[in-house]
Parts: sequence; C-alpha cells; structure tokens
Amino acid sequence: MMEIDWSVGQILALLEKLNLDDNTLVIFISDNGPWINFGNHAGSTSGLREAKGTTFEGGSRVPCIMRWKGVVPEGVVCNKLTCAMDILPTVAAITGAPLPVLKIDGVNLLPLIMGNTDANPREYFAYYYRVNDLEAIRNERFKLVLPHKHRTYEGFEPGMNGYPGKVNEQKETGLMLFDLWRDPGERYDVQLMYPHIVHQLTSVAAEVREDLGDDLTGIPGRNRRPAQKIDQN
Repeated sequence: MMEIDWSVGQILALLEKLNLDDNTLVIFISDNGPWINFGNHAGSTSGLREAKGTTFEGGSRVPCIMRWKGVVPEGVVCNKLTCAMDILPTVAAITGAPLPVLKIDGVNLLPLIMGNTDANPREYFAYYYRVNDLEAIRNERFKLVLPHKHRTYEGFEPGMNGYPGKVNEQKETGLMLFDLWRDPGERYDVQLMYPHIVHQLTSVAAEVREDLGDDLTGIPGRNRRPAQKIDQN
C-alpha cells in the first residue's frame, strides 16, 4: 500500500510539474478481487463474499477514484452501476474520438463524472466468467446469482509468506437473490421476499443470453463475436 501511495503521488506531482494538473482526468482503479488464500501476502475484500476468480462481490467489486479539477465534484460518492469497460467510451466521449461501428459493452460515464446525479447510463450488468458463462445479473440494487460452479475460499486456512492456501474450484451454487444495498456481503438469499425482482432479472438474463450467449445453458448468442479477431468494420 505504501508503494501504491508513493507511485500515485509521483504521477500527480509530474502532472503538476508539467502544468497538466488542471486539464487531466486521473482514474485510479484496481484489478478484480484479491487472492485471499495468500494470507498475509493478500489484499482484503472488506467482508465481501469470496475473492479473485469469482463473480461474487469479493471477486468483482473494486475501488474507483476519479479526479478532474473543475469537472468532477470534490468529495462526492457515486453509487451508480459502473465497470472498467466503461472507461473506453467515456474517454472517447471526452476526447471526441469515434467509437467502433459495432456495439461494445461499455457505456459513457461522462454525465456521472460531471456530477449529474440523475444520470443512469447502465441499468443492468451481466457477470460473465470463463469463456462465456453467464453467472449473475444485477440492477442497481439487486443481484441474481444464477446456478453455476465456482471457486470458493471459504473453509480453508489461508497460506502465509507467499505460499497459497487451498481453494475448492468446483463448489456448486443454485439460484440466489441478494439485496446489495442491505447485504453487500451476499449472505442472505431474499428471492422469496422479492419474487418480482427474480422474475425481472431472470427476464433480463434471458435477453442477455440471446444477445451474447451463455455456455452454461448452451445458447450461442446472436451477436457474440469470436475472441482474438480484429474486425475491420
């Protein structure tokens, strides 16, 4: 953590030295969750469920801090649904760069960055893992976890001094609904309390599968494009 603080400080100091400080958007964001099975060499999920290599919140939720003097309101916390994929279209909107003709997964966050609290550029988020497994779907408040096998760190003693502890790579989970506003640690399944939310998010998941596919259910998806291939369009 001290090295991160020092490194970020060096970058900010250089921007100031080059007189770019007042005209630069600085985005600080981390990779997805920590390897908590490395014990004293691991990071912390601060009570979120599971960690790296899962689509539970401990494996996917990360901090994001933005600074753009005179544009980003100071000291404001934004709870809107965003992700790292949104950085590309956001920077494109700021710089006036054209986006690809074909649809991309990110959305433009510039209205949120500029302090528009009524903006809602992302209504839903689909949690994909492995090649193309749809493991969860969420809106701003609720997250529907779909049946799948996943890694779990729970029940295993973590390693120490650079050596990893054990994990289970094949734990099975069924359908679950979590209220992330009240239960960010994903401990209490509330699908019986909110059957209409289960229905709503299940319908969204079906639309996502038709669009992007889902290997878990064998749906290829109409708009799924092959990976590692450059499309000239």
